Amino acid sequence: MKIHQNYDAIIVGSGMGGMSAGAMLAKNGYKVLILEAAHAPGGCSSSYYRKGFVFESGATTLMGFDENQPLRRLEEETGIEIPKEEITPPMSVWLNGKQITRYKNRERWIAEAGRVFGNETAQRAFWEEALKVSDLIWKLSLKNNLFPPQKPSEWLRLITQNSPLDVWVLKYAFQSVRQVMQQFDVDTPEFRRFVDEQLMITAQAQSEETPFLFGAAGLTYTNYSNYYVPGGLLEMVNAIRLYIQNRGGALHTKEAVQLISGKEGEFIIHTKKK
Repeated sequence: MKIHQNYDAIIVGSGMGGMSAGAMLAKNGYKVLILEAAHAPGGCSSSYYRKGFVFESGATTLMGFDENQPLRRLEEETGIEIPKEEITPPMSVWLNGKQITRYKNRERWIAEAGRVFGNETAQRAFWEEALKVSDLIWKLSLKNNLFPPQKPSEWLRLITQNSPLDVWVLKYAFQSVRQVMQQFDVDTPEFRRFVDEQLMITAQAQSEETPFLFGAAGLTYTNYSNYYVPGGLLEMVNAIRLYIQNRGGALHTKEAVQLISGKEGEFIIHTKKK
């Protein structure tokens, strides 16, 4: 494919990271080209159609529109309106013949966890800590775009932009979800199976492998607003794609990037289509 236009930025990959970056650049006046290897954009947020039905190829529901969350920021800063309908309750789980309703309301969820897994006092303490960590992580994520810091300037920015009162949460970067479960006396075989399966949805890893710093947000995602996108998650991607195209940008599918080379201050993008 020969590209006949000049662009200010080229983004490799059209997952939500690439699409969001493209939208924010377009908002600031840049002409953006997004190159995607697959036949459809979206990455884990893509869908495909077969015989009148929509099948999600990755994620099936959507969150991130509550306070301090990224899709809310994307909508507010660009004016993009992502089509969505809230799911209530966000999820039901069947475990060992028992139905577990993952209520959005935090008190209802904590009571449900105590009912199903027993040891109500310990369950409450565990989930209150997970929610406390998750709320703080979402808040900090919007303030710290460069994480983990790599350079001295990034470490300095991390120190100056954040409150010393939030330092306590860093200990959980070095403790797994399983270790925290043991500390709160909730590490029973049944609860561990539940936690492992929930983390496989969000973190793609189990409790022994997931730091609690990130696992807390993964375990509590149903305690925030969850949505279904009518027509499939690809409709969300298409809304962002249209926004970028209306500002002079473009998205090319089936255009796999094979190599990025640099020479004398220039970058050359080599694609499979030459």
